[in-house]
Amino acid sequence: MQENMNILLNGSRVLLVISFGVITFLATQEIISDFQSSINDKVIHLACFFYLTTISWLAKILDKDLWVYVIVLAYGILIEVVQMYIPYRSFELLDILADFTGILLASFFIKFVKDLYPNY
Repeated sequence: MQENMNILLNGSRVLLVISFGVITFLATQEIISDFQSSINDKVIHLACFFYLTTISWLAKILDKDLWVYVIVLAYGILIEVVQMYIPYRSFELLDILADFTGILLASFFIKFVKDLYPNY
């Protein structure tokens, strides 16, 4: 059982680093699309931040869940600030709201998982 937990923990940490790298790269690239729906963009933000929050929690980088949420949200805000200085990207408060919503939904999911697996 302990070996499985170590595999999950180490795998989550590797996946976390890769995920932050890929999302940062994509967030700074020019969007080439004839059809860019604002709603679709917000759903992508929500899903990415749900995913990042969940993986960050699984990686157990921090002991307190609240700090995981704060750091992931700070990352989202940082991405928006960086995009403000990229000519083909823009800062959007609704993106930060979508990020926050993804983090909030992930916090409910994490609570559910903790109730199922209290030892994790």
